[in-house]
Amino acid sequence: MLGISERRIRLYIEMKRLPAVRAADVLMIPAEHVQNFQRKIVGRPRKNTLAWRISSNENTQFITFISVQTKIHQKEQLMQQIEAVKRSGKHVFPGTVARYIVSNETMPRQVEIVLIWRSTVMPDEAEREQALEAFRQTLADVFDWNTAQYNNGEVLMHT
Repeated sequence: MLGISERRIRLYIEMKRLPAVRAADVLMIPAEHVQNFQRKIVGRPRKNTLAWRISSNENTQFITFISVQTKIHQKEQLMQQIEAVKRSGKHVFPGTVARYIVSNETMPRQVEIVLIWRSTVMPDEAEREQALEAFRQTLADVFDWNTAQYNNGEVLMHT
């Protein structure tokens, strides 16, 4: 439920960040504590904003934008589906350096999917299409793929 290892859970219990009761060989944590658990931010906060960079010709980045509408009254199911994708570890799109699924504040049913690929490890077009098709099938219950608009481009500058 938390998306972390059993070892980390045990550590949180030892640190008293999660309450637990032992019953035989099982540690039980009340569901409301699991649901309300807030992980701390790891690492040091950035002191400087990252500078702009331009990739070398040998290591260009490419981007795929997909704009698609959710089916009517499917927002809650969408959240469940993307959580299931996260838990499953599927649809990582090999060769990507970043992947985003973004809600659109202006158009609440609209979702933007952003995939950023590094040219040195980017699969060919057929492999990318196969991965996208598997992703579309997984989310077919919540997205109206007939409304999808696709746009590809080369990243000129990034952080």
